[in-house]
Amino acid sequence: MNVKQFNRFSNRSLRVTGQGAIHALLQARELEKQGIDIIHLEAGELDLDTPPHIVEAAVNSLQNGHTRYSSTQGTLQLRESISHYINTTRITQTTPNNVVVTPGVKGAIFFAIMALVNPGDEVIVPDPGFPSYSAITKFAGGKPVLWHQHMAEDYIYDIDQLSSIINNKTKIIVLNNPNNPTGTVMPTHILESVSELALAHNLWVISDEIYSQLYFNGSFPRSIYTLPGMADRTILMDGFSKAYAMTGWRLGYGIFPNNMVDNVCSIMLNDHSCLPEFIQDAGTAALQGPQTCVSLLRKELCARRDLVVDAINDMPYISCFKPEGALYVMIDISQITGVSSQSFAEKLLMEGVSMLPGTMLSKNGQNEIRLAFVANQKRIATAMERLDSTIAQLTH
Repeated sequence: MNVKQFNRFSNRSLRVTGQGAIHALLQARELEKQGIDIIHLEAGELDLDTPPHIVEAAVNSLQNGHTRYSSTQGTLQLRESISHYINTTRITQTTPNNVVVTPGVKGAIFFAIMALVNPGDEVIVPDPGFPSYSAITKFAGGKPVLWHQHMAEDYIYDIDQLSSIINNKTKIIVLNNPNNPTGTVMPTHILESVSELALAHNLWVISDEIYSQLYFNGSFPRSIYTLPGMADRTILMDGFSKAYAMTGWRLGYGIFPNNMVDNVCSIMLNDHSCLPEFIQDAGTAALQGPQTCVSLLRKELCARRDLVVDAINDMPYISCFKPEGALYVMIDISQITGVSSQSFAEKLLMEGVSMLPGTMLSKNGQNEIRLAFVANQKRIATAMERLDSTIAQLTH
């Protein structure tokens, strides 16, 4: 057998990288198997269980025989619940016909980009940002173009910079609001400026709003979807992983313009056929059931954020921006000379704290590291002590 010929993988598959938060999480778990106590602050996965009424809904659905094929687009009951939730929280008007239920928000991102991007098309993505935006764009044959935000400027969104990177190859602008990993919430005037550029240049917008319920300034984040003229060119994405502690359920959705729904569903039909109905019934229960779990989570996350931010900004050599939403803090380690983001994360891991190197999230992330405040406050306090100790070792 000609081994060289047998191992001919597609160029498409070779364009995709597999490094990220899940990889870091699995690496940390391997150390735990060796008896090392690891505090997990790397992945955006809460330390909380899915609320009992959601689990009960899934169990009841299974017991009632909801184990067969369902609609590729999603069950009508769930799509009606999603439509009502979106219309209530975003103050807009959408219908169940615009809702497409996907295997997590990452699935919605994948199918949207695959439906829109041709080889050579450019997709503008935030930097720092969720790595899958760029990875999926490359997989589709497109080119990710980075819209940079900088810690030294409190991660402000520079509209002039955005305008300068738009050209006749640009197809999509991707927004993440609130943002992973910076924790910024896009103000209305920035959203308005982005919408003006999208309308002027006939661009699509993907608005990833998975962290929309995790805000700390008292106001639900504004969505670009609601601005004049944007509903017909925006795919609003949200899901259940964060607000309802359902990361393993793999349940998300997109609000698609009417003319995209059939195309996206055709791709999904040939990918996974449909999502399990009992999983979707759990999603319906999440949206229709009591929302106390969400408000309590938001309050707890706010306390964790304050604990982390205060501790970091009291330590020598490091600092951070106070996030307005989401689950993360980006830490500036630039004052620790001779230490890269990757080596800092590796050293910290051996001290029992797992975080994510900034280079996994940004082209300019060599001097940053991401902390996800997903552990309880006692564990976070211990992690801060270990972080302080690690800095002392690296600076003496």
